[in-house]
Amino acid sequence: MARFARAPFPAQGRELPRMNPIRKLDPVVVDQIAAGEVVERPASVVKELVENALDAGATRIEVLLREGGARLIEVRDDGGGIPAEQLLLAVASHATSKLRRPSDFEAIASMGFRGEALASIGAVSRLRMISRPPAAPAAAAVTVRFGAVSGPAAAAGPPGTRVVVEDLFAELPARRKFLKRTSTEYAHCSAWVERLALAHPGVGLRLEHDGRRGFEVAPDDGIRERCAAVFGARLAERMVVVEETHGDLHLHAQVGPPEAARRDASRVHLFLNGRWVRDPKLLRAVREGVREFVPVGHYPTLYLALTMPPAQVDVNVHPQKLEVRFRNASFVFSAIVRTLRSGLSRSAWATRRVGAVGEGGAGLAETSLEAGVGASSALEYRPDFPSGPAVWERPAGAPLPASGAVATRATAADGAAADGAFRIGGLLSVANTFLVREVPGGMEILDQHALHERVNLEELRAEVRRGRVVAQPMLVPALVEVTREELADLVVHAQSLAVLGLELAAFGETTVAVRAVPSRLTRLQPERVVADVLELLAEHGEAGAETLQDEVLQRMACRGAVMAGDRLDTSALQDLLRRGAALPQDKTCAHGRPVRVFLTLEDLERAFHRR
Repeated sequence: MARFARAPFPAQGRELPRMNPIRKLDPVVVDQIAAGEVVERPASVVKELVENALDAGATRIEVLLREGGARLIEVRDDGGGIPAEQLLLAVASHATSKLRRPSDFEAIASMGFRGEALASIGAVSRLRMISRPPAAPAAAAVTVRFGAVSGPAAAAGPPGTRVVVEDLFAELPARRKFLKRTSTEYAHCSAWVERLALAHPGVGLRLEHDGRRGFEVAPDDGIRERCAAVFGARLAERMVVVEETHGDLHLHAQVGPPEAARRDASRVHLFLNGRWVRDPKLLRAVREGVREFVPVGHYPTLYLALTMPPAQVDVNVHPQKLEVRFRNASFVFSAIVRTLRSGLSRSAWATRRVGAVGEGGAGLAETSLEAGVGASSALEYRPDFPSGPAVWERPAGAPLPASGAVATRATAADGAAADGAFRIGGLLSVANTFLVREVPGGMEILDQHALHERVNLEELRAEVRRGRVVAQPMLVPALVEVTREELADLVVHAQSLAVLGLELAAFGETTVAVRAVPSRLTRLQPERVVADVLELLAEHGEAGAETLQDEVLQRMACRGAVMAGDRLDTSALQDLLRRGAALPQDKTCAHGRPVRVFLTLEDLERAFHRR
């Protein structure tokens, strides 16, 4: 057996470093360390001061900035004010009126609660606070100069509080150099004012920068007016209102149209009990809830306010209180997904009004088009908003446009080339992928895979609502190799998956047997379905069973759909159009890609330089 000699420590001849004696840090240094977490930039100061004003019951708040807030930040409010004898405590570290005992952490209802914001701000700036309760005969002021406190002293001022912060980080050059240019810092400050304005209807907020008004909402402005001030009036008019209550959780959302979706979440505003939060799990719930209604990989313009008992959520898990922890995270996640999905499915986005998918599908007869009509004749279309399909509704009573004649020649049934264009009744099939038809005001193109995917999904959901998906037992179970951990996950969720017509069972220690699949999905490959389920379990393990089930349905609906390039004969196309004629949602597939794209007559005229 080998022996390992223990090296001497410290090494011989090595001189130990001299250690300074342990001592408590100076209070100013403590506050500056705390400021590193609380005060990141001028916007952090704006956030903390406005939240203090909201906690004080203010109905009108004014924010004045100079040089993006680096030179000056002034916040005025008409709230309850602070008595003169408590001003020194107000700027002291860890002094607050919002907590008394450890149990108070279990139900925090105020915006602030740690009692360190004013002390942290005063440690890295010149701060002056003038405050007067409504019943007080006069105001009083306290001053903090980079941690040095003086006051209180008599001052003049109306009821409420006025806080002036100057020369942020002026005596901390290492922090000052990290500030960006004025326009960038102002944009961050403005963003926080807008977020707090959205979160608190009933409170007027006004922002002024270098003498110019930048943002303003009145106390009586509702959510619709506030969304117009933040997102623009034109966009706000088209936002869909969604509101539901699930037990103690109330959700109110206003969702922008698909064309306004973005690849980043910069226009997603999530609020929990009046607090703006940026929580990764909530963002994921939003993405899942709108996935069928916006382009894949995009986020909508969204205002979403969650209201629930404070005892069911922990807001003390992030230095800036931007992330939260729910007592029942899967319930909240599922509620957001269900609310957005069900609300948007009832909106005007879900189904076009230019005609049902199946119109013109009866009595189909097949002929090939004149030679030369094919992929080369396709029009290039760019809607006004490239992130989503255009939206058009036929005006009431508008006449149908005259149909243009297309030269055709009769052929034997199914006689067209496998990759050629062919006509079936009122539809033109192009490249065995797209179905083209004339509709009032222009033309519409349907994607056969996206349509079939949507049909599969809605029919599977209908079966689940009736009890369970009809399963087709496999003559010989398919055996799929997995890891021990993956097999354990599949066994745990086997009952939930059986409701979806997917019956799995352990077959040894590292093999799962697929015994049945949904009967209507004849194209499913068991190995691919198992891989999809494992991927979804890894991604949505914390979500509720209902959310996980719907995710699996979406994957199976896609895997079981006809693919681009698959040739459909007359009867198969008839069946697809018939099943798609009464869909509750037929604009997008389960992944948010368009099922139907509409081109107006004006679009066609522009393509041919007639406009």
